[in-house]
Amino acid sequence: MGEGILIDTDVLIDYVKGFIELPSERLFVSEIVLYEFIRGTKDVDEAKKAIEDAFMVIFHNNEIISLSSKIWIELRREGSLLDDRDLLIASTAIVHGLKLLTRNVRHYKRLEKFGLKLASI
Repeated sequence: MGEGILIDTDVLIDYVKGFIELPSERLFVSEIVLYEFIRGTKDVDEAKKAIEDAFMVIFHNNEIISLSSKIWIELRREGSLLDDRDLLIASTAIVHGLKLLTRNVRHYKRLEKFGLKLASI
């Protein structure tokens, strides 16, 4: 994919609530972000369709699963694990060469050494 931005759940929520505007680049969400977002809505099917209509959804493949596992092993050795959902989101961005747009920069910063590129609003 290369060019574009993967939107994290916190940014997606802020966007839907009208708090922020999103960049004009190609925008993606991972299946985990889609899941995290729609589980907090009143009408799951309607919310899912709206997100799928507005963003390209990236589903996990073997490369994402493998990278997430390798990063998890390294972070465990360091004693600084992240939630599995966050590892899958970050790995999705890395594998597809996308920047991750998140408000949790400090949270994800430690994954830059694995190739994660962060974007800012």
